[in-house]
Amino acid sequence: MSLKRYFWRKRWAEERARELESYLELETDGNIETGMSPADARAAAIRKLGNPALIKETIYEMNTISFLDSLWRDFRLSLRNLRRNPSFTLIVVVTLGLGIGANTAIFSVVDGAMFRPLPVPDARHLLAFDTAASRETQFGNSSFLDWQDIRGRAKSFQDLTIFNHVSASLNPAGAVPGVSAHYARGLMVSDNFFTLLGVQPAIGRGFLPEEGKVPGRDAVVVLGYSFWKNELGGDPAIVGRQVRLNGHSFTVVGVTAESFTGVELFLRPDFYVPVMMTSVLSSDGNGLLVNRTWRAFEMDGRLRPGVTLQQAQAELTVLMRDLERQHPDTNKDCVGIVRYEIERRTQGDGSLPPKILLVLVVLVLLIASANVASLMMARASARLRETSTQLAMGASRFRLVRQFVTESVILAALGLGLGLALAAICIRGFVALLPPDGSPLLQIDGRVLAWASCAALVTILFGVAPALLSIRDAWAAVATTRTAVSGHRAVRGITRRVLIGGQVALSVVLLIAAGLFSRAFVRAEGLDLGFRPDHMLLVEVDPSLQGLTPDQSALFHRQLLDRVSAISGVRSASLAAWVPFVSGDSWDLSIDGYTTPSGDKWVDTINNRVAPGYFATMHIPLLSGREFAWQDRKKAPLVAIVNETFARKYLIGQGSVDKALGHIVRLREGDPIQVVGVVADSSVGSIGQPVPPALCFPASQMGGPRMTLQVRTAGDPAALASIVRGQIAALNPEVVPISVDTFEHVVVSRGLILTRLLAVMTSGFGILGLALAVVGLYGVVSFMVSRRTQEIGVRMALGAGRASILRMIVGSGLALVSIGLITGLALSMAVTRLMTSLLFGISPWDIGTFASIAALLVLASVAASAIPASRAMRVDPMTALRYE
Repeated sequence: MSLKRYFWRKRWAEERARELESYLELETDGNIETGMSPADARAAAIRKLGNPALIKETIYEMNTISFLDSLWRDFRLSLRNLRRNPSFTLIVVVTLGLGIGANTAIFSVVDGAMFRPLPVPDARHLLAFDTAASRETQFGNSSFLDWQDIRGRAKSFQDLTIFNHVSASLNPAGAVPGVSAHYARGLMVSDNFFTLLGVQPAIGRGFLPEEGKVPGRDAVVVLGYSFWKNELGGDPAIVGRQVRLNGHSFTVVGVTAESFTGVELFLRPDFYVPVMMTSVLSSDGNGLLVNRTWRAFEMDGRLRPGVTLQQAQAELTVLMRDLERQHPDTNKDCVGIVRYEIERRTQGDGSLPPKILLVLVVLVLLIASANVASLMMARASARLRETSTQLAMGASRFRLVRQFVTESVILAALGLGLGLALAAICIRGFVALLPPDGSPLLQIDGRVLAWASCAALVTILFGVAPALLSIRDAWAAVATTRTAVSGHRAVRGITRRVLIGGQVALSVVLLIAAGLFSRAFVRAEGLDLGFRPDHMLLVEVDPSLQGLTPDQSALFHRQLLDRVSAISGVRSASLAAWVPFVSGDSWDLSIDGYTTPSGDKWVDTINNRVAPGYFATMHIPLLSGREFAWQDRKKAPLVAIVNETFARKYLIGQGSVDKALGHIVRLREGDPIQVVGVVADSSVGSIGQPVPPALCFPASQMGGPRMTLQVRTAGDPAALASIVRGQIAALNPEVVPISVDTFEHVVVSRGLILTRLLAVMTSGFGILGLALAVVGLYGVVSFMVSRRTQEIGVRMALGAGRASILRMIVGSGLALVSIGLITGLALSMAVTRLMTSLLFGISPWDIGTFASIAALLVLASVAASAIPASRAMRVDPMTALRYE
């Protein structure tokens, strides 16, 4: 039978009923014509047809699917039962909604930051390559020449593609009249980029093979869908028109598909250009294409069918050794590592915070589920007589289990709906906390819905267990003695205690994690960064975006620095290529006379390029030597200033820092660079972590066109922002700052954002877990009081005072909590060890935090037990003795 007939069975039955009635009328008329009375004619027609009611019932049953019919009856009965107890329904739905909502919101963050596959076909098999600087590192970009060699020689891969970030001034006036220039972020990619990823454009085409062969020849661009739609109006006729990137004309050849947001979860490119156009868009000209030491490209690829990842790694290792032999000056000690792209994301220190959040929020779900199980068990106990009666009247145990499961499914569905609504609100809050650029895309999509559904399924399973226990008790009440029933009740009581103990234990873990992260946030706010971010304005400028040459850009920066330094209220000013917490870079470096413990020559070292006065402006103490001067030009001897960690790790050990002066370091090009100064350690972008070795080069020797003007002011730095903008416009009206911000805001919004998120989220989890545990404890103690009503009456009749009753009830609650508290403290000592790197020096076993959380749990438990205890003290002994 088709489902259509099932759902239309009422209409079908009505039609058959009309046919039966029509038949009876015809037969009756025929009988009347033979001389029968109307009554006899009707009776004869019925005798000939048979019982009409039975025929109608048979027809209805023919169009009925008994399983669906019984489920529908269970659904209606469950709704009636839940409506009869609205307080129970509301508590369970809110509890489930909070647990599912918290899980869904956090999973959306973790999925967006770490687990979500890239929006390309077969994303799970996309490979990511790292040509590390040494055997001690696991991450590192590739050079263009290395990519060409590996791509041409490797047999394990279908193909390899490279890409590199690029910023540009994108002026669409030639394609979309009336739209002004934009600062845009994009990717320089190899010609096979879209082909390898399997991405088809929404309109137009991708890049052709010949567009990746000749440097500077093919000025074509593919626009990102979001940028094309939101900034350029979404005109499909834009293909074939001209836009200007850094003042150079590019022909638009395509627009990416709406679903393709790039190959990184934290960046959605505005445009894509062939890597051969680096001479136009990069201040380094064709250096990226001809210099093997400039490892600026990320490399992705795909395996050939039948080739394993282990075989590919073995071949890549051989190829890297060959390159090391052929190019010893540039590829010494370089190793190649190939991994699945999604696997690479889950490695490294950056993956720890999302994993911790995911574990903690699962604990919230378990607490909520255990709470629901306790409530369902109490409700099932209250319905014991009803269930026993149903069994005695012939209902099967399977039928009753199905009824309880249906109620659990309805409650879980309502909790899921509420949870999704709460998750949507939380996600909007997370988006408001995150920086506007460089954040993952947070949304409720199919993957997040699947996770929420799994969370709801867990709660259903927790609701089924009490149903099984209840039916077992009811069956015992029907088939066995009162003693057996009492034994089952004892087992049920133990189960309740286990559930509440588990809730308390998990709540302790959540609260201690919240306490530690909150203390870490407070400590991080007061940590010495090694520099002073107060009263500092940051203005990022890149004159090359308007087509200025490297020499013209350097002159622009020098003149701007002079102008800004002369402004009233400016105490000092300088320039830097990178700003802590905003940007950074590292280069391969060798130190004369030093090799790593593993025998490698090269070390990957954080660096910066700064102008004279940088360390004084930042208030970073100069320990020895000198600062940079404008005399440190490109044709002058190369010099560097190192931090104290660099000096002690690589140059002098524990000696005087004066001994570091004069040492020689070298980049891959091999030119000697003399250390002329040592400065105190300062943060390079991480708070509370050991300062890594770092060094600075003069911007006048190695600087690029993109620099950040750092202005230390006497008053509010934001008040000078408009004046600085005016000085930039006075030098060149077409040059517009990329960003303007205060250093203090940068530290808070970027440097402390992770710590603040962890503190806020875990505090929310802890409060939620505590609330759920307290509600669960209140429910269990209330149930215990109701079960011990007779006992309380006897005690009071024998002279027990209200204070002793209070001590008994509260003591029972504390006994329930104590086991969970001890278990939770032990679990916390194991779990918090994993959080050490995120605590900024706070001990993961901080006694103050552990003690305060334990005291908080005890106080909350006393409060939760005191309410039912106060009711117990008001029990009339005679009423209690008659209680059953």
